[in-house]
Amino acid sequence: MRPVCEVRWLGRVDYGEAWGLQRDLATARAAGEIPDTLLLLEHSPVFTTGKRTAESNLRHPADRLGAPLVVSDRGGDITFHGPGQLIAYPIIDLRAAGLGVVNYVRNLEEVVMRTLRDYGIESGLECGLTGVWIGREKIAAIGVRVSRPGGASGGWVTTHGVALNVDVDLAWFERIVPCGISDRGVTSMLHVLGKAPPVSEVANRLVAQFGEVFGREMRLAGGNTLPASRSIIA
Repeated sequence: MRPVCEVRWLGRVDYGEAWGLQRDLATARAAGEIPDTLLLLEHSPVFTTGKRTAESNLRHPADRLGAPLVVSDRGGDITFHGPGQLIAYPIIDLRAAGLGVVNYVRNLEEVVMRTLRDYGIESGLECGLTGVWIGREKIAAIGVRVSRPGGASGGWVTTHGVALNVDVDLAWFERIVPCGISDRGVTSMLHVLGKAPPVSEVANRLVAQFGEVFGREMRLAGGNTLPASRSIIA
């Protein structure tokens, strides 16, 4: 049997609340109290950046961005999160999964590319850059953190993850240099297709592809249901 990964649909959640939940779940995962877990949600408008980049890629002062700027503990540069963007935060013990950090990130990219292919969108990778791209435009950003919340005796557990642009307002990205890359753009499923599927539907497809790529049996946690008319999760 495949190892279980529990899925939690959280709806729209402020960034700080989701960040705190991830830390709690990572500690529980390191202690073996919960299985691998996949959080799916949307964020209220927020700009986030990694510790090392701080405010270096703002096109406006922080107090004129129109949304909070949060310095996170994830890897990667500045990006925007908001409604119409599917967020996936896997809480996975990499040691138990037999994965290194690089392979883990490659797997996340593969999950996104397969999800997009379900909608007839062909995407790819760019050498030396993380995330998923359509030409010179990024459609999904990836920023992760791997830590040992249980100390030396615990596993290496992931937090943060994927932001896939479904029908997010791309104008928000004009206020920053997205991911610190000034000569490339940002796109969305809406921009590519002309009509975007519901975020909840994309979430269901991503869950299915996550299970295939990571070899997991995907189960809903605690009676949660994904808000779609036909969930792919039994």
